[in-house]
Amino acid sequence: MLAKQFLKQRGVAFEDVLLESNPAAKSRIIERLGRLAKVPVIEINNRMFSLNPFDPNRLAAELSVDAAPLSEDAN
Repeated sequence: MLAKQFLKQRGVAFEDVLLESNPAAKSRIIERLGRLAKVPVIEINNRMFSLNPFDPNRLAAELSVDAAPLSEDAN
């Protein structure tokens, strides 16, 4: 997944939640967004949004990090 790779490369800690095995998380997304959004759904500072299709510039802006591509071996 591109969002996970983006976060890992920049050393951003995150929790990967699989909705298929976590009905509470799925319910929380529906409650917060009013619908089940396409994944990935990102929550930053208590703000939740869908990032599909992946947009590195938007995620970088939300995190206040550089959006420039990093080397592929930084996984």
